[in-house]
Amino acid sequence: MHGEKIPKKKVNDIYYKYISYENINKIWNIVRKTCKNKKGVYRFSVNQCTNIYNIYLSLLNGTYKPMPFKIFMIFEPKPRLVMSQCVADKIVNHFVANYYLIPYLESKLIDSNVATRKGKGSNYAEKLIKDYINEIRIKYPNKDIYTLKIDVSKYFYNINHERLIIKLEKYIDDKKVVDLIKSILNETNKDYVNNEVVRLNKKYGTNIPEYKHGVGLSIGAMTSQFLAIFYLNDLDHFIKEDLKCKYYIRYMDDFLIFDINKDKLKNIFEIIKIKLEEEKLDINPKSSITNLKYGISFVGYKYVIKEKHFKQKYKSKTICKINKKLKVLRKNDILKYYKSYGSYYGYLNKVKTRERNFKMKSLEKYNYYKSKYLKYIVLIKEGSFYKTYNEDAIIIWNFFNYKWYKDHIAFSISSSMKVFDYLTKLGIGYIVIDEEELLNNGNEELYDLYLKISNIKYDEFKRKNEIFSLVERLIKKGRIKEIEDSLKKLEVVYEGK
Repeated sequence: MHGEKIPKKKVNDIYYKYISYENINKIWNIVRKTCKNKKGVYRFSVNQCTNIYNIYLSLLNGTYKPMPFKIFMIFEPKPRLVMSQCVADKIVNHFVANYYLIPYLESKLIDSNVATRKGKGSNYAEKLIKDYINEIRIKYPNKDIYTLKIDVSKYFYNINHERLIIKLEKYIDDKKVVDLIKSILNETNKDYVNNEVVRLNKKYGTNIPEYKHGVGLSIGAMTSQFLAIFYLNDLDHFIKEDLKCKYYIRYMDDFLIFDINKDKLKNIFEIIKIKLEEEKLDINPKSSITNLKYGISFVGYKYVIKEKHFKQKYKSKTICKINKKLKVLRKNDILKYYKSYGSYYGYLNKVKTRERNFKMKSLEKYNYYKSKYLKYIVLIKEGSFYKTYNEDAIIIWNFFNYKWYKDHIAFSISSSMKVFDYLTKLGIGYIVIDEEELLNNGNEELYDLYLKISNIKYDEFKRKNEIFSLVERLIKKGRIKEIEDSLKKLEVVYEGK
């Protein structure tokens, strides 16, 4: 979708180039997988072909008009406004971003403008910081490193529509494309938006800013994300090329510049202030220059040079927020709790810290699902294995003779289809807990029957193991008479089989 050759000059006549039923259907397939509004996705899918065709016609005829946002508040990590679009508007937003913005503007962005870009994001910001600091330390081993950190105040609410359109028209010379983008931007000018902001502020005692006419991007739309990283592109190039700031990163409205010369950074700070004023933006008073030995925080981590060692740590606030969120989820939504637990484990695993042991307990997850699916075999994916416990483990052991690991049976992903197919063939229901739940229905009476058979064999297995263990202990102690008695018991077990 983004692989086309990028023209060096202005592009024109691209509006109709991409408008087709097939392209809109491609975007729908992306949106339906990522959209959190599952009810909206379902309603759209009921008349999928008609809805996609209607979007196609509205774009083709130039009659597309966005529907009003559904506006609400979220409170983690801090109170924020969310402006949710209907599914059709999400499709149009993704269409505009994927066919008109990213293919023609992505190449204009500097490498260290990292927010919400494919292959970049917070991971890439983290990598750049480490690379920059290590490079400076090698070049100037005995010098202090200073950081200029700038934060733009209320960035999304203060992006000027007129200036943004002028910036877009430097590269896109197609009136229909620009008009379509204007119609998306113009939605924040509608009276209902500020009416809802005022209502929510009054309800929750928050201080979310109101939208000024011709200023501000909607919160949450894909076009808004890309236009926000594009809006300061000229300033990015100025900082890198004119001010010669080699060690520069921008993550949306947060700037970082590293240097060993504090006075140079002070001068750069004043110049950037002026440039941001020209863009109709204000700097957050928290912006400052800091010696790296005192540490700086950026995209959830704290970076510090302490006793000549460069360290990356978690912000204590980050850990507190994670613990708080997990506690709430565990109480109210156990499924989201488990998914979040896994995500946080990956996030915390980057840094050597005691908080990194956020490993999910598969037994706990097993018990939760088993309480819901009593007559199903519950299989929990963990890494490259599937695990199961208790009576389900006994059944799997009986069928496949897999080795016992303390309290569970595990088998590899490569063996999983053999297990699934055999259970299906026998008519036993099972549920697989992977990224999504896979439920295969079966006969509950058959589950009970095979559990009974498996328990009989398992009891024999345990008795044999107990006798063998006893014999080993007696051999070590040289107690011959007791060994003979134990072996006779073992013969009885085999005869019983």
